[in-house]
Amino acid sequence: MDESRFRKQALNDAAQAIRDTIVGRLHDDGLNHHDVKFRVKSAASAAEKMSRRCDNGELKYPGGLERLDDLIGVRVILYVESDIDAVAIALTSQFTCHDDEDKTAIMRKNGGIGYAGRHLTLEVPADNPPTNCRDYAGYRFEVQIRTVLQHAWAEFEHDIRFKGSSGDNAEISRAFTMASTLIELADQQFVNIADTLKRLQSEGAIDPVPETQTLDAGSLQGVLNRAFPQYRSSKENQYDWMVHVLAANGIDTVSAAEDWFRSIDERKVAKLMAYRFNPGQVRIADDLLLQSFGESYVDATKSVGSDRNRESKLLSRLRRLRDEWDDQQDG
Repeated sequence: MDESRFRKQALNDAAQAIRDTIVGRLHDDGLNHHDVKFRVKSAASAAEKMSRRCDNGELKYPGGLERLDDLIGVRVILYVESDIDAVAIALTSQFTCHDDEDKTAIMRKNGGIGYAGRHLTLEVPADNPPTNCRDYAGYRFEVQIRTVLQHAWAEFEHDIRFKGSSGDNAEISRAFTMASTLIELADQQFVNIADTLKRLQSEGAIDPVPETQTLDAGSLQGVLNRAFPQYRSSKENQYDWMVHVLAANGIDTVSAAEDWFRSIDERKVAKLMAYRFNPGQVRIADDLLLQSFGESYVDATKSVGSDRNRESKLLSRLRRLRDEWDDQQDG
């Protein structure tokens, strides 16, 4: 295998490991998302970028490939714009952050219109790297965080402006501006819809399922919306995963779940964990169960799902819960 093909394979392997780590982190924090995609810059694209020069004629990237932070690119696509900040905090907590630019906020502050996005430049840390990324310490990558609507707009605009022949046409530019305004309004309505649905479920305005019904993903979401209305919704398959976790601990009906979560003070665990943002409902449920049942919970649920590192993660979180509790008692 020649050096260029070897380099490409190494980058692809690193990108896949980084993508899997990000998906795992979003799952651990109970953060809802549509998809996580990655790409590795082509040799032609990298060469073109390295050939760019500043106004004074000097190379913009004199260090060659090592100066390019976007050889690996990741896109995290979300449903609602209000989740973007939480995802950014989660990722900058796991990886070393070199740059965090909220281009959308800057654009709106300056009175602009259109999609710009939240862009992070991250690096796999040498100290305590994520388990899946141990072989890739020092690799840098760029992350773009978008909603599904922003993603559709950006992909279509890129296809027209960069691949089409009429990207600079005034009529087309005006149409893109109008579309971006509509997308911004639609994103806000998605947030309003999600908030309204959660409020109605927490108030019992939506007919509940019979309490004797066997717990499933839909009924569990209703239970957690009523128990923890202040926490953000998780991804649908995470509720299904939590159904299996609860069943492993003898909680398998709607009434049993309602009773258990109603009896627990989540503020205690939230204080002990010192969350940097409100996690998803599945994460707070996972931590509450862990704090209540301890090692028996680890043993009962370490093999639920496909996360091979779940046992070590649970034990680390359990130590944190107990250390924080001891510190507060001593104080």
